[in-house]
Amino acid sequence: MAPLILRPTSPAHGGASVAREAGSGGRVWLVNYALPGEVVEAEPRGRQGGVAVAAATQVIEPSPHRVAPPCPYFGICGGCQLQHASYGYQLELKRQVVEEAWSRAGLRLPPDAAVLGMDDPWRYRIRGEFEAIRDGDRWTFGFHRLRSHSLLPIDSCLIHDERIERALPAFAAAATEMGLTALQNLMLTVEPSGGGLLWRLRFTGREAHWPREPFAQRVAELLPDLTLLDDAMSLEFWNLAFRVRNDTFVQTNYRQMLVLYRAALDMLDAQPGARVLDLYAGIGTISVAVARGGASVTAVEENPRAVQLGRLNARINSARVDYMPGKVEDVLRRVRIGRHDAAILDPPRAGCEPAAVAELIRLGLDRLVYVSCEPSTHARDLVALVRGGYRVRRAAIVDMFPQTYHIESVALLERS
Repeated sequence: MAPLILRPTSPAHGGASVAREAGSGGRVWLVNYALPGEVVEAEPRGRQGGVAVAAATQVIEPSPHRVAPPCPYFGICGGCQLQHASYGYQLELKRQVVEEAWSRAGLRLPPDAAVLGMDDPWRYRIRGEFEAIRDGDRWTFGFHRLRSHSLLPIDSCLIHDERIERALPAFAAAATEMGLTALQNLMLTVEPSGGGLLWRLRFTGREAHWPREPFAQRVAELLPDLTLLDDAMSLEFWNLAFRVRNDTFVQTNYRQMLVLYRAALDMLDAQPGARVLDLYAGIGTISVAVARGGASVTAVEENPRAVQLGRLNARINSARVDYMPGKVEDVLRRVRIGRHDAAILDPPRAGCEPAAVAELIRLGLDRLVYVSCEPSTHARDLVALVRGGYRVRRAAIVDMFPQTYHIESVALLERS
C-alpha cells in the first residue's frame, strides 16, 4: 500500500488535526501527532466516531510550531497529545477548538475571551491514577497506550508532580516484595503545600491476605521525606483550608485551579449579602471561596462523601454554606423563584441534564457562571440557556492540562 500523504488544515478536539485526501470528494482524516499546515506521511489506525484515523509516521514539511517532545513515551502513551507543539501554539489550538465548538452550536466566542496559560506547563498534576502492570513476579505502574487497552510501563511522567513520579517505584517495589497478586491501579495525590501523600490501591478481585500496614510501612521506608496518608489530606489556598479524600474530586492542576477560580469568581461578582447557588459543588472549594466574601451559598452535590467533606470544610473555614444533597435537576425543582440571585456551576464532562437547564431557566437568576471541561457540551448547554433568555457576556479559556487536548472554559451569562 502506498504511503498516505496528508496536509492537515485545522485542529480537532482530541489532539488530532483534520486533513482531507487530495482530489474531489477526498476522505476526511483525523491525524494524530500532526499539526495544521504540515505535510506528513501517515499510517491508518482505524476509525473514531465514523471518521478515519491515522498517525503521522514521518514529517515531510514541519510546522514552525513543531518542537521535540521531551517525554520518551510521547507517541506511545495515551496521556499527552500535544507535546510536539510549542506551548504558545497549544494555547492557539485550544482557542480554535473552543471557537469551533461554539460556532457549530450557533454561538460566537467573545473576541476578548482570554486564554490563560501557565508560565511553566510541566509538573503540574497533584493527582494521578496509574495502572498496575505485572511482569512475572515484578510489579510496575503505567498508562494505557494511545487508543488501546494495552498498558505501557513508565519510569517518568513530566506532567506529574515530581513526588508522584518518585513514589511510583516505591509502591511497585513494596508490591513486588510482598508478593501481591491482584493489583488493578494506584491513585496518588500530593499536598501542594505540605509533605503528605494520599494513596489508594485497588485490586482486580479480593486480595486474600492484604498486608496493608506492613505494605504502608515499607513504602514509607522507601519515601522517608513524605508522609503517607490513608484517609484524607489538606488542600490550602487563599488562607482557606480543605480536607480532600481519594473518593472525592479535586482539580489536578493546583496552580491553574487558582487561575480558574479567580476567573469564575470575578465573573460571579458576588457582593456581601448575595444569595448564590453552587451546583455540582463537590467538597465546597468554590462554595467556601464565594462565602468568604460575605455571600450566602447553597451548595448542591450528589456524592454523599463530597457532601460530608463539604460540610466539614465549611465549618473549618467558618463559611455560610448550606448543603442540599442530591442530583442538581432534582434539588432545583425544590428551589423557589426569587430565593437566589446567581449560580455558579461546574458539571462533569457530560454537562448538565436538560432538566437541570430547564430548572435554571425557570428560576430566572440574574447571573450564571458556567465552568466546563468539555467544549461541545459547554456550547450545547449555553445555547439552551440563551434560548431560555440569557446572553453570554464574558468568557475565558483556562489551560488546566498543558500537553494534552483537554480544555477548561468558563462563561458568564446574564438575563436579557
